[in-house]
Amino acid sequence: MPEELFSMSIEDLGRIDVSASSLLPSTLLSAASSISSVTPQEWERSGARRTLDALDGTPGVFVMPHTNGNQVLAIRGYARLTSFTGVAVTLDGVPLTDLYRSSPQYNFPGLNLGVMAQMQLIQGPGSALYGSDAFHGVLALRTHDGEDAGQQASVTAGGEGYYEAAARYAQALGEGGHWSMAFAANGQGDQERIATRPGPAGGPPISVVRENRFLAQTAVLKASSGTGGGWKFNGGLYLHRYGADDFQGLGSRLAGAQDLGGLDTRFAMLQAGAKRQVGDSGSLELKAYGWWVDNDVGGRLQLPARVVQRDLYSRQDRLGLQAIYRDSLPQWRTDWALALATEKLNVRDVHVAIHTVAGDFLSDTPNAASDARRRVNSATLELNSRFGRDWRAVWGGRLDDYSDFGRHASPRLGLIYQPSDTGALKLLYGQAFRAPSAAERNGTVNTVLGNPGLKPEVIDSLELVAIRRQAKLLWQASVFETAWRDGIAIVFRPDLRINQFQNVERNRAHGATASVTWQSEGWQCEAGGAWVASRNASTGASYNISPRRSVNVSVARSLFDGAGRIGVAQRWMDGFDDIPRGDVFAPSRLPSYARTDLSYSHVISKSLTLTAVVRNLFDRDSRLPSPLGSVGGIPDDRINATVRANWRF
Repeated sequence: MPEELFSMSIEDLGRIDVSASSLLPSTLLSAASSISSVTPQEWERSGARRTLDALDGTPGVFVMPHTNGNQVLAIRGYARLTSFTGVAVTLDGVPLTDLYRSSPQYNFPGLNLGVMAQMQLIQGPGSALYGSDAFHGVLALRTHDGEDAGQQASVTAGGEGYYEAAARYAQALGEGGHWSMAFAANGQGDQERIATRPGPAGGPPISVVRENRFLAQTAVLKASSGTGGGWKFNGGLYLHRYGADDFQGLGSRLAGAQDLGGLDTRFAMLQAGAKRQVGDSGSLELKAYGWWVDNDVGGRLQLPARVVQRDLYSRQDRLGLQAIYRDSLPQWRTDWALALATEKLNVRDVHVAIHTVAGDFLSDTPNAASDARRRVNSATLELNSRFGRDWRAVWGGRLDDYSDFGRHASPRLGLIYQPSDTGALKLLYGQAFRAPSAAERNGTVNTVLGNPGLKPEVIDSLELVAIRRQAKLLWQASVFETAWRDGIAIVFRPDLRINQFQNVERNRAHGATASVTWQSEGWQCEAGGAWVASRNASTGASYNISPRRSVNVSVARSLFDGAGRIGVAQRWMDGFDDIPRGDVFAPSRLPSYARTDLSYSHVISKSLTLTAVVRNLFDRDSRLPSPLGSVGGIPDDRINATVRANWRF
């Protein structure tokens, strides 16, 4: 309900849903992961417009503009060109990583926040639960369901043509069942973001105007039954469409003075599941799912004779079956879960079409990854064992069997000291891997040679986490170190005079993150920050487009007997360049990033809440790094305001 915006206590914050961190029931204190949760109230107060905007400000996480209207997550210092890989994304438990790019962030931008009920983010390796691609972390998206019957609607309007509308409906279905539907659409018109870079050979500066238009539409239909014959069934249909025009494109080296790009994505997914109790303590959960995505990534390309329009089309699907059995061994003080799964990933078609800027056809070239296939069978075992009065161990791992390169095992171990229900100290070890994508194994015609002999990338992580919850205070802090080996990179082959994907990189990162929330007599103060150092251990060069330091501070005050809430938030980052090292252009240090946001929410009645947000209150001209090499960086949004109305019927 809207009024919950003003009444979430420290105790409530300590009991947030962290189910993505384990196959077994867990809490923030007992989870063997660094995990955070974001709710609709939080992203509405921040003025978030797109999916990953909701995570902006999470300590240790950098939401980075990529290409063609995409955003990507860079976790714990590894901000680079290929940051669109390495973070697994699930939608109501269904994995969204594709085969062609190994990139859910690249193929599924703009899933509307209006259909979401929560996001959970795991920082650190997650392959012991999620297999390949949970390399740097896991983002679990959970959509609205029908547990709370009723109708909800929201409308948002903002400057420069921004709009958003969402509707949600839920109703009881038989005895113990329910069904729900949610629809959301948002978009924005021309933004006129001007990016300027130095001209070649000391000539006049080159400017490009990016309109940054987008339109996103998402619909979700879900249903679940009561417990009949011991079984409880559920299912869902998901549809999504996203289009973006005149965002940053392929970068200054490839696009020249017309560094523009866009994206068109269509997505559909079905899933169905069943659950039942087995005996006194066991349970069985079954799930089947399948999705299809059609994607067009377009951008300007500078050829020797002229600028052309390049469109990369792909069509892919993913099918899966999963069974999870959970039980306990009281004599061993151990809860355990075993998951068995089989999946099939298909690249149906990939090709590149070239047109003149005016739209005249020039060429259509098939990609070598077309018709790529992969089957993955996996077994996951997780155990949660208590020993002594205050200690527990969360341990286990996952074994994956791939049809195209063999097997890989991912271990996990967490030692947790929890002397009370208000604090915990955790020592966590995990290993993750990322299987080579179809693009890396098959290459690109006349550009990069594929390599069927590629091995998975592997990362090991060691982390120490402390959490403490008191009556008015909740804080957590972590220090971590990661070692990444067999990194896949493009290497020039002088014998063949062409580039090729090879397992040559070694990377290292270490750092610390912390956050604190304090509440007292109508006040709430939050602060968080991160210090991260990351480098390519093969060359010694640091990852220069990742912020080395970041701090976020917010202060909120409850007004009018709790009916109103005013808040101000400050975000600050520094220590990053405009483009990665190794580009044909030299990187330049960007000014420190600073943004101040102001928000006010008011409960007008039991059914209506209004929220106003002003982002970048002081209209600072901040720049963000460009992993594609757009010299000068990507201009951030200037001052903008939105007004939102939430109804509940």
